[in-house]
Amino acid sequence: MLDSPQSLDEQAASWVMRLHDGNLSERERQQFEQWKAQDPHHGAAIERLQGFVGRLQALRPQHAPVHAALDAALVKRRRNPAGRVMLGLMLALPLALLLRSYPPSYLLADQHTAPAQWQRIDLDDGSQLILSGNSAVDLTFNPQQRQVKLLRGEILVQVAHDATRPFIVVTEDGQMRALGTRFTVKREAPGTLLTMLESKVAAQDASQHPAVEVSAGEQARITPQAVTRLGNVDTRETNNAWQYHQLVVQDRPLPEVLDELARQYGGHLQFDREQLADLRVSAVLPLDEPRRALQLISDAFPVRVRSFSPLWLKIEREK
Repeated sequence: MLDSPQSLDEQAASWVMRLHDGNLSERERQQFEQWKAQDPHHGAAIERLQGFVGRLQALRPQHAPVHAALDAALVKRRRNPAGRVMLGLMLALPLALLLRSYPPSYLLADQHTAPAQWQRIDLDDGSQLILSGNSAVDLTFNPQQRQVKLLRGEILVQVAHDATRPFIVVTEDGQMRALGTRFTVKREAPGTLLTMLESKVAAQDASQHPAVEVSAGEQARITPQAVTRLGNVDTRETNNAWQYHQLVVQDRPLPEVLDELARQYGGHLQFDREQLADLRVSAVLPLDEPRRALQLISDAFPVRVRSFSPLWLKIEREK
């Protein structure tokens, strides 16, 4: 007879905690292997919970809250039936947060970075790709084409010349075709933000209207219906921001700045947009240290940062 889902989750959580603590004896390890071999559902439950714990540890190197959550759920279940619901919530809520923050397209991408992690990739053709934190790309390189599909986040591209194969960056909004150039591409809501640092690219929307040529020092937004020039940018400032992993903002609403930091935080950053909309920020903030950036904001503005867990922060206006 199969274990009930509640019983199976309880047993799996108990084994995960003991494995996580690393204090199993050889006999206990044999018992664990025997339990896991009894039914395929046992091994599946262990893999599911270990994956969940591993993701939490990757986001925040603190395993105590994971242990406490599982342990608390088990204790409450032993005391009363409501613990069954508690265990489900303890497991489902963080998992739901992870799936929302890290959907399969991100986890299965050819290359992806964790929040606040930058990565340089040297491509086979001599081109260079830098992924900012919390970014993901798929790569298609063959004798006919060189294509980078930006799934989320932001990239800086340095394109090596190849007269036989175009270099194309693709998003859901359109595509950018380049030869021998340097530029950044960022997924936003709405659209894709293109910033040219050197040379030029031909940008085309997903509706395939005529391509728009965007040159060095220019910025454009690409949506499925159009490519719109936004004006000029300081290329030196942009290069420095990428080199030092900085967010450089000039007179931007605080909620927009918090959106940028939330992407690098790796958990849930909660705030009331309307409550903070009148606060405007001009600053240089460390994107690879989002907690420090939030502290700098709280030092300069009438807001406070409340921590509910390693994965949940709330920004509130001081009264």
